[in-house]
Amino acid sequence: MGMQERFAQNYAEAEHLLEEVPRFTKKNPLEDTEGFYEFIQNCENGRYREARLGRIIHVAGTNGKGSVCAFLESICRHSGYRTAMFTSPHLVTTRERFCIDGSMISEEAFLEAFNWLAVQIGQYRNRKPDYCPTYFERLFFMGIYVFARADVKVTILETGLGGRLDTTNVVRCPSVSVITEIGFDHMAYLGDTIEKIAAEKAGILKAGVPVVFSARRSAASAVICKKAQELGCICYRVSENDYKINEIQKKFIDFSVVSRYYGYGRLIAGTTAAYQAENAAVAIRTAEVLQQHKLDKITASSIREGIKAMRWACRMEELRPGVFVDGAHNEDGIEAFVQSLHLMQRLSGEQLYTQRCVVVFSVVSDKQYEPMIRMLCGLEMVTDFVVTQIPGARGTDLETLRILFEKYMDKRTQKIHTYEKIEDALAFGLSVRGDTGRIYIVGSLYLAGLVESVMEDYDD
Repeated sequence: MGMQERFAQNYAEAEHLLEEVPRFTKKNPLEDTEGFYEFIQNCENGRYREARLGRIIHVAGTNGKGSVCAFLESICRHSGYRTAMFTSPHLVTTRERFCIDGSMISEEAFLEAFNWLAVQIGQYRNRKPDYCPTYFERLFFMGIYVFARADVKVTILETGLGGRLDTTNVVRCPSVSVITEIGFDHMAYLGDTIEKIAAEKAGILKAGVPVVFSARRSAASAVICKKAQELGCICYRVSENDYKINEIQKKFIDFSVVSRYYGYGRLIAGTTAAYQAENAAVAIRTAEVLQQHKLDKITASSIREGIKAMRWACRMEELRPGVFVDGAHNEDGIEAFVQSLHLMQRLSGEQLYTQRCVVVFSVVSDKQYEPMIRMLCGLEMVTDFVVTQIPGARGTDLETLRILFEKYMDKRTQKIHTYEKIEDALAFGLSVRGDTGRIYIVGSLYLAGLVESVMEDYDD
């Protein structure tokens, strides 16, 4: 791509050109990203100014970011607002990263945004000849274009990696900042302690802008509160005392949220993932803050409807009866997944796991995967582990994974099977569980996305 931006003739070419970008560029200093953001804000008579994005909700955190964004999007849409949502990563198609009113954008809209951005970058190079945005930066700027043209009233932005230096942090006037649960992930970039990681995430806070955060870890909460105090931000903490799971049924969880504003009664979320109760509680508290900031169509009933209607792919999602895919891809995510299974067994009031219970697992090599495997092996209801490999350089090799499973699993009751190809691993898992067993696919969002597309090829 060098210094010459190329135009795409169709969607497939636009996706291909974007995938080529990482070979030509490295992460830019935030000042460079801000410079280009400023430039597009002022082109075409301010058509892409931040104000055109409506109320902005900026979301950071280690786990649950995407789910909190999806809950908030659903609440705002069910309150009668036109919504935009920018999330990552995608599972099957890049277009999933851009949603308007709950639906991903069309191939035509994506292509139009891609070619518009090529023009802007070309023009900006008259000022700064060596400017070359990264893959993620390009997607973010394409999002600004798509959302500003759609006349949205609420824009929900999920950070990429961290917070402080994240591309999305160029936004100046969010209505509320949100920080979900903080745990150990991307430590090479963000730091090796919870405090350091929390400081990076808290980098999205802006002077005087309220912040809603998950107060699960006191070390992280202390860092966020200190930063909020320095910037004069009102803090809204959501702790484990703020919600309660009443029951988990086959298709949903029934839970309550303690609220200072509304009596919601019992809430229903269309998922069996226990960890979604906390994400819903964070989203509800955020919605209450937004309601005070001129989004006054948000009501108790639109919150209830929004929570119930939310669908977020690959978060304990039942792809077909008894086949669940969960995007847990780090230690905290696997811990939440394990807790969900235990809680489901306890609250469902039925013996869920009298049949075969299969876990299909793979992981990218830059994760702390040994503790993830240890926790999975502690699930007594699991009878079979089917280990597979994610294609490409980032996948952890099968032998490494097999050795770790054999180290931790109970060889009397658990078996391990290895398949290089994900399709083969899935086919084996489906055959071994029989008609009544369960399959859980975990370890990587990339794996989850591949499984989603493979499952589409199966006839129900």
